[in-house]
Order: sequence, then C-alpha cells, then structure tokens
Amino acid sequence: MRGILKKVHMYLGLLCWSILFVYGIAGLTATVFRSGPPGPHLQSSTVRTESFVPPPNQTDRQVADAVWRYLKIPLTGPPPAYAVHRDRQNNLVVTFYTPNGPTFVTVLEQQNQLRIETRRNTLWAYFNNLHSTTLRGHPYDWRVRLWTYYNEFAVWALLAMGLTGVYLWLSSRPRHLLAQAAVAVAWVSFLVLYIVTR
Repeated sequence: MRGILKKVHMYLGLLCWSILFVYGIAGLTATVFRSGPPGPHLQSSTVRTESFVPPPNQTDRQVADAVWRYLKIPLTGPPPAYAVHRDRQNNLVVTFYTPNGPTFVTVLEQQNQLRIETRRNTLWAYFNNLHSTTLRGHPYDWRVRLWTYYNEFAVWALLAMGLTGVYLWLSSRPRHLLAQAAVAVAWVSFLVLYIVTR
C-alpha cells in the first residue's frame, strides 16, 4: 500500500508541477508584488473601430451577444450579464475577458460603429488569470476549457498529495522530531489564521 501511495504522490507532483508553478507566481503576484513587479498591471492597450449596425429592437444582452458573434474575439465566450452595462453617455459597453487581458467594446449606435479597446496583461497578471480560471466560469473556447480541466485536476491532485504525504510520513517516520514540528507549526498556523479571520 505504501509503495503504491508513494508512486501516486510522486506522479501527481510530476503531472502538476507546472500548474503549481503558476499557483506560486499567482500567489506572489497577489501578496508580494500586488499587481506584479514594479510597472503597470497592463502591458499595452490598443484602440480601433469597426463598422457595426446593431440589430433593431433587441435588448442590451441580445446586442452584446451579437457583438460577440460579429467580432469572434479569441478565447472568449458570450459575455456574462455582469459584463454588459451602459456608460455615462448611455452607450452599451461589453467586456470580454481572456487570460491575456480584457477587451472593452463600446457600441456607438448613432455612428453604427464599435469602439474596441484591447488591453494586454503583463506576464504576472496573465499567470494570475490562469490560476483563477475554473470550470465554474463555463468557458466557451476549447483552449480555455482545456486549461480549466488541468486546473481542476491540479486542485484535486493537491488534496491527494497532502493526504498521501501525511500517510507516507506516518507510515515511515512518525517519530521524526522535525516532521512532528512541521505538522505542529502547520496546524497551529492554520487554526490561528482561521480564528483571526472568522
């Protein structure tokens, strides 16, 4: 049993090392660097316009879906309700989110145009987006969906690695003083943080 769990633990770690690297960068970005190392959160921004005649007698949501079908922005799906709103000039604004950065599309109905602002994230913000991309967001694009499958697998693998790691310790060297101290520090830290954040 111990031999099998040792292999499971090792292979899960090997299968997930790259995503754990992404989790580490995302964690450092959020805690140490906040929005990444010194410099702007967004690497670049481009603005362009395209002709677009909004379909008549449609709701804002229906127009937003029509914009999505028309532009076919890579790595996006139909915009969620929270990504559709009116600005101060009463123009419809639709935000399309990708790991690379958001695209803001303003529907200029009077001019029959779309104003398209594409913002590219820095590498750090890109990693942060990848780390938080899950199946809960119902990704439409197959590339993003594949990433979410890998992310979900890695989360379950982390849980399994934690459990198998504890078992491997208990089944081999449960009286090892350094290991006992590490477990004690982990539990005390968890409990203290749980208590002070509840």
